[in-house]
Amino acid sequence: MKSKRKFSADYIHSSFFGIEDSLVSTTGVLAGIAVAASSKEAILTTAFVVIAVESISMAASEFVSEQTEEDVENEKMPASPYLSSLIIFISYVLAGLVPLAPYLFMDHLKAIPVSIVAALIGLILLGVLKGKITHKSPLRSAIEVFVIGGVSAAIGIAVGLIFKV
Repeated sequence: MKSKRKFSADYIHSSFFGIEDSLVSTTGVLAGIAVAASSKEAILTTAFVVIAVESISMAASEFVSEQTEEDVENEKMPASPYLSSLIIFISYVLAGLVPLAPYLFMDHLKAIPVSIVAALIGLILLGVLKGKITHKSPLRSAIEVFVIGGVSAAIGIAVGLIFKV
């Protein structure tokens, strides 16, 4: 039974890592680009490039990491590096659509706060779920994940304002 719990935990880790990283980094990048750029096309191009490149990069990193851990421990790990990398890829892509969606349907300046709020709500929900799965305080977990996302968005906006072209 312990092996089954470890097996599930590895995949939960991959999905949470993909979702959290995508919500945080995609929101930060989009907010920074949106305040610096005047073209909706530039913002959307950046968003699709970030989601595509980062999801593939994270999936590859997850695969290499899992495979390396497996080799170092000299025994078969319960998690499949292939499935872990697929989970993190899908999680990243789907979560990246949350902050991207407002830019698809709104003027880029109006989309900035909607995108940030959508991502922060996503992070809060992820934190609550994390708390429930780990049997820890869902509120505390939600606040922790929310703060991480908020700081990232603020940094993205600040960098966008500094380097506005």
